[in-house]
Order: sequence, then C-alpha cells, then structure tokens
Amino acid sequence: MKRKGFTFVELIMTVILGAITVYSLLLIFVSATTESVDSEALCVALYLANGKLESITSRSFDTITSEAQTSFTGSFNTYSSEVEVAYVSAEALDVPVVGTSESYKRVKVRVTQVFLPVSIEVTTLVTGMSND
Repeated sequence: MKRKGFTFVELIMTVILGAITVYSLLLIFVSATTESVDSEALCVALYLANGKLESITSRSFDTITSEAQTSFTGSFNTYSSEVEVAYVSAEALDVPVVGTSESYKRVKVRVTQVFLPVSIEVTTLVTGMSND
C-alpha cells in the first residue's frame, strides 16, 4: 500500500533549499540598500561641491583664495569641504605656477563625507583678464 505525501527527508531538503534561497535574496537586498545610501551621499556631496565652487567663483579674481577644510552646518554636518586655489599658466593649466601672478587660477573644491570611502572633487578655471 502506497502512502501519499512527503517523506521526512524530502521535507528537510525543502526547508534547507528554501532557507538558502531566502538568505541569498536577503544578501542582495542588503547590498542594494547600502549602495543606494552611498549613491545618495555621493549626489549630496556633488551638489555641495558645485554650490561651494559657484560661491567661490562668483567672487572677484583677487579674493579667490584657498580655504582649509571646514564642515558644513545643519543637516550636512557630516560633510566637509576644502578649497585649493593655484595660479596656472595658459600653457599648462594642470601645473601650478609659484612666485608669479598669472591671469588664471585653478579652483579645486573637494567634499568628503564621514561614511564615504571616496571624496568628490570639482575643478574649474577662473581668469582675471577683462574683456576691455
């Protein structure tokens, strides 16, 4: 006489396979959530860096200077920025020129966040030439 249903071994195997599947899916969701948080922090850092760069480049040429690392305030207090300004020549915009007052300044803004493994860096070139 044949019995209908599952044997105990089949039931145990089904439970084990189900547990492995659920564990794998949970790992995927946890990883996706972590990456989502990193993406949001990177977007905020980029927004803050661009805002800081815009603020600096709106000044007159002579008042654009380097700034030490400072923290943002309010809800962005885990982010900090640093501004590096260097005179550069028209021939080599990536190479700082020391001891001269060229008509070009390279402005580099670096924003870091406490929980991010990388920093965001935006750079622009400012000229002191007038269009007269």
